[in-house]
Amino acid sequence: MAGSTATHPIRALLQAWLLLDFFEVARRRGGDASTLTTTIFSQSFLALIVAALLYPEPPPVPFAAANLCLSTLLVALGAFDTEQPTHRRLADRVLLGTAPVRGLVALAARAAHGAFATMLITVGLALPPGIMLACRQHDALLAPGYVLLACACAGLAIGTLSVALRAARRFAGAHAAALLAGTGKALVLAFGLALFALSLPALRHDADALPIGRLGAELLPPYHAAKLLAAPAAEAWRLLPLGAFALLLLLLALALGDDEREANLRAGREGRALAQLRRLAGTPPAAGLAVFTATMLWRSPGVRARMLPLLGVPAAIAFLALRSSDEQGRYLFPSMALQFPAIYLPFVIAMLQQADHQGSRWLFDSSPAVPRPLVQRAVWLALVVHVLLPVQLLALAALVATGLRIGDAVTLSLFAFGAGGAIARAMVRRLDDLPFSRDELPKPADFGDLMAFALVLAGAGAAVAIATPGTRAFAAVAALAVLALLLRPPRGGA
Repeated sequence: MAGSTATHPIRALLQAWLLLDFFEVARRRGGDASTLTTTIFSQSFLALIVAALLYPEPPPVPFAAANLCLSTLLVALGAFDTEQPTHRRLADRVLLGTAPVRGLVALAARAAHGAFATMLITVGLALPPGIMLACRQHDALLAPGYVLLACACAGLAIGTLSVALRAARRFAGAHAAALLAGTGKALVLAFGLALFALSLPALRHDADALPIGRLGAELLPPYHAAKLLAAPAAEAWRLLPLGAFALLLLLLALALGDDEREANLRAGREGRALAQLRRLAGTPPAAGLAVFTATMLWRSPGVRARMLPLLGVPAAIAFLALRSSDEQGRYLFPSMALQFPAIYLPFVIAMLQQADHQGSRWLFDSSPAVPRPLVQRAVWLALVVHVLLPVQLLALAALVATGLRIGDAVTLSLFAFGAGGAIARAMVRRLDDLPFSRDELPKPADFGDLMAFALVLAGAGAAVAIATPGTRAFAAVAALAVLALLLRPPRGGA
C-alpha cells in the first residue's frame, strides 16, 4: 500500500524480544523500570575493583588477559541464567513457526538479539579496565580496542554455551538442558573463580607460570585478545582462529535449529529414596507432599537452574583450601564450606514456592486443604533426603579424592549433614504455602534471620574443624542423633 512502511522481520523480532528482556517482569508486576540495569551496574563496579587492585603491577598482556578472563567469566555465568522459561520458548516457537520468516532470518535475529544483550553487559564490564590499560600505556586507542575485543570474547563464550544448550534441548529435552545449565554454572563458578585466584600470582610472569600452562592459555580467546592489543600488527593472525571458531558456532546453531525433544513423562518404579521418604513421612497426605516435592526438586527446570549454582562457591572454597600447606586451614575452610548447602536452604525454600507453569494454582485450590505444619514437615523431609544427603555424599567423595584423611572427611561430612538437617527444620517454618503453587516468588526473607542461620552453621563448622578427632566424632554423633529424633514420625500423624 502506498504510504505504509513495512517493518523488517529482524527488526520486529528484536523489538519484541528486547522489550521482554528489559520490562517483562516489571510490567507483569505493574512497574515500568528495567530489570537489567542493576546487573550491569553491579558487575561494572566489580570489574572496576578488580582492575584497580591489579593496576599497575602486571605487564600489559597479563593485565589485559586477566581482566578479559574476568569479564568473559561473568558474562558466561549470566548466560546460564538466560535460558528462557518454557512459556517463552513455546511462544517463540508459535511466533516463528507461523510467521513467513526463513530459518536464516530467524537465526540472524537471534544472533543480533544475543549480540546486543552481550555487548550491553560486556561494555559495562570492559570500560574500567580498558580505560586503565589506555592510561597505563598512554594510548587512548587501547580503550575502544579493549572493549571491542572484550565483546568478541564474551560473544564466543555465550555462543558456545548457547549451542551446547540448544543441542541438549534438541537431543535430550528441556529438562536435561536445565540440568546441564545449572550444573555448568556451578562448575564454572567454582573452578573458574578458583583458577582465576590461583592465576593472580603468575601475572608477573609469562603464560608458562599459569596453573593451566601455556597450552591452556592458547585455548582461551582472552589470551589471544590480550596479545593482539599489545602488538596489533604482529599478532593480527590471531583474528583468524577466533573468526573460524565464530563461523563454526554459527553453522552448528543453524544445523541444530529450534527443534526440541518432547519430554518423556512415562512413570517408572519408585526408587528406594522415595520409598524411604514415604516411610519417614508417615501419613498419606504427608507422604504425598514429600514425594511430590522431592520429585519436582529435580524435575523442575527452574529450581534446578537456580539451585545447582549455589554449590559452586563452597566447592571453590574447599578446592582452594585443600591446596593450602596450612594444616589447620585444610580442615577449617572445607568444614565451613560443608555448611554452605544448609546455609543456602532458606533461598531454596523460597524458590520452591514458584510454579513452572503460569496459572497452575487452580489445581492446588481445588484440592483438599492441608495444614501448614504438615506442609512444612513434608518439604523438610524432601530437602533432607533429596538435597542435603546427596550433596554431602558428593562432598565426602570430593574431600577424599582431594587428599583429606577418610576419617576426618567422614566426621566433617556427617556433622554437616546432621547439623544442617536439624537447623533446616527451623528454616522451613518460613514456608507459608504449598510448593510449586505460586506464579510469582514471595517477598525475600528477612536478611537478619538468614545471617543468623549462616553464622550459627559457619561457627559450628569452624569449631568442629579446630577440635580434636575425638571431639569431631562426638559432635557428628550428637548432630545425627538430633536429626534422627526430628525424623521420627510424630504421634497421631504429621
